[in-house]
Amino acid sequence: MVLMNSASTDAPLTPVPLPEGVRLAQVHGVDALLVDTPAATAQLLFDGAHLISCVPAGESDLLWLSPSSAFGERAAVRGGIPMIGPWFGPGRGQAMEVKHGWLRNLRWDLAAAGREDDEVVLTLRTPPDVRALTATARFRIGAELSVDLTITAGPRTLELEAALHTYLAVGDVRKIAVKGLEGADYLDNTRGLAPDVLPDAPLRFSGPTDRVVDSAAEVTVEDPAAGRRIVSMPRGTSRTVVWNPWDEAAVAMADVPDAAWPQFVCIEPAVAKDGYVSLDPGQSHSIGVTYRIER
Repeated sequence: MVLMNSASTDAPLTPVPLPEGVRLAQVHGVDALLVDTPAATAQLLFDGAHLISCVPAGESDLLWLSPSSAFGERAAVRGGIPMIGPWFGPGRGQAMEVKHGWLRNLRWDLAAAGREDDEVVLTLRTPPDVRALTATARFRIGAELSVDLTITAGPRTLELEAALHTYLAVGDVRKIAVKGLEGADYLDNTRGLAPDVLPDAPLRFSGPTDRVVDSAAEVTVEDPAAGRRIVSMPRGTSRTVVWNPWDEAAVAMADVPDAAWPQFVCIEPAVAKDGYVSLDPGQSHSIGVTYRIER
């Protein structure tokens, strides 16, 4: 199969061959790439370069997707792995009106698609009419999932914040333990970004949690309710954001069913707040993560 790129009506159409196990289809009414190999299945939207499902063979989905999510042009899909940038939340100055930047609101183009044994490698890029920066997102989908986001500054210096806002599917967030962040400093966004320190013990959840943790360590989510653990191995990052809205905040969110909040935890590799990256024009920075499910 050949997919025709159409990032700009002025640019020539560029054929991108799709390897065996990858096809173009519509998911939730929008264009997507579907992966189906002996190693994994996955669904990747062109809108936002947004991976909404990744199921390694013999496992349930690594990712959580809200059944109430919106889809379509400029919609912020709730779940999967949103691409966050070029700022995080309201930005370091707390003044940006578009939360988490605009990368997730663009329709991206397919730049390359390949197959290496049972692994599929897909690369998407921002359209050429976006000149403030260039971004590419590379997905390696197999028994493990690897995602890498590379951002290159345009004609102006860029104080980059970026994150992979991953919604990990869990059996019950109230029963999980997050290991690897023990003793790290963090900013608590439920208390106006007040500074605090995590205990020297695995992180457990008993209420609304929104923490920007000063750590780029490997993180393991122990999930006894699902009978598995998820290992998150970041690269190119300076922070780890940990988030779950809990019950009252979830009720106020139109795109999260009232009873769905225990089904996910966000563990987000990031460069954010004081961990931002300054890029001169033409300079690039990459953040990435590899996820592995263990029984």
